[in-house]
Order: sequence, then C-alpha cells, then structure tokens
Amino acid sequence: MKIVINGAYRQCENFIRMVPEKFDGGGTLLHSGRNTVKSFTVDGTELIVKRYKRPNIIQRIAYTFFKKSKAERAYLYAAELRKRGLKTPHEAAFIEIKDGGLLSDSYFISAACHLPALTTPLQRPGFDTALADKLAAYLAKMHEHGVLHGDTNLGNILYETGADGTVTFWLIDTNRSKFHHPSYNECIENLKRLTHYKPLLDYVIRQYATCRGFNPDKASADIIRKIEKFEHDKDVRHKIKKRFTKR
Repeated sequence: MKIVINGAYRQCENFIRMVPEKFDGGGTLLHSGRNTVKSFTVDGTELIVKRYKRPNIIQRIAYTFFKKSKAERAYLYAAELRKRGLKTPHEAAFIEIKDGGLLSDSYFISAACHLPALTTPLQRPGFDTALADKLAAYLAKMHEHGVLHGDTNLGNILYETGADGTVTFWLIDTNRSKFHHPSYNECIENLKRLTHYKPLLDYVIRQYATCRGFNPDKASADIIRKIEKFEHDKDVRHKIKKRFTKR
C-alpha cells in the first residue's frame, strides 16, 4: 500500500492510514456512482474521501507501470491549480492499494468544500446573466493560465459570493486535467460539455470568446456543432448498447 500525506495534515495520519478499512462502514455518504465520495470528521477536521472505481485489467496495468493513478493525479493537480491561481479543495493525501502486483483501489483525501455547484443558478430559463458573465471570464482565465479541466461542466465548478458581491469559483474532480497553453480548437473542445442547455452554452461561449479576443459568432457555431455531435454519438452508443442488452 502506498500512502502520501500532505505535511499540513499529519495530525490526521492515523485516520488516513485506516481509510481502506474504515471507508465502507463509516463516514457520511455524499455521492455514490462510478466513484464513491464520503465525509469523515477527524478530531474536528472534516475530510472528504473519494474512492475511485476499481480499474479493469488494462487500466490496472497502465496505472501500475505507465501512468499515475487518478488518486495521485488528483493530489498533484490540486497544488498545480493553486500555483496557477485557481482554487480547489486542498489535497490531504492519496492512497494506492495493489493486488497481485497491480493497482486495485485508490483513494484521494482532501479538505471539505461545501459550496454549491453552478448547475442550479444557471441551467434553467432566465438564468443569472451576471453570474454567467463571471463564469465566462473565469473560463477564459483558466485557459489563459494553461489549464484544461478534464470534465468542464457546471457540476464541477463550485462558487461562493462574498459580502461585496465578488464571486469566487472552485474546481473539483480535476484528476483528468491537462496543463499547457491550449489552441483555439482545444479550448472549444474543452467547453463543449459545460452544459447541454444550449441558450446558456451559447451565451457563455460568446462572452468567453469576447474575453479571449475570438470571434463570438464563430465560437458559438463551433461549440454548438461539437455538442450536437457529442449528443448524437452518445445517443447512437446508447441505442446500440440497449439493443445488445435486450438479446
């Protein structure tokens, strides 16, 4: 078992080392899906523990010999994001467990961040245009600072509003991020899954393009074309899967 603990969380070391044993039977469930997320309180400190879905055999080989695990990337990328001026919950530790010499399970542990996602205020008719403007400027900053979030959608961007009305954004689920200065096409591709609510997507991408000095009409047309192709391909895959499942 490999355990890496951030020095700022040494007081939680005993708990962190016991995470694989405590995870199933303890904590408060926050999310259950492909991955499982739970909250634990350790001597007054709340920690969020994410257990990643067990990889298939090909992924196990890849994560053991050729690439960093999702947990390790989540840990390393949190520091990299802050270095580039973007907020994300502070990394506390990551754990990797091997079985038969190959990666089996992995956990990422971070500080708690109980902020709402952008889904509720934006993904609906009559959305908050002032907030959408701030989001567009934030996405422009993210790309200008050389960050491509691996799954840029409203659910992975949290926000808080200060007493003076200032909005601060936080990124989560960052383990698939990439760090380089992206081309125009990479930027548009990165934003195509921001939302499936096309009026919002069109509005934000136009504001984003203005911030970046791109042509808003071209950016809007390009991203709508990409999201429609994505939705079509997804629908085709679903129909094929459904057909074979019935047999």
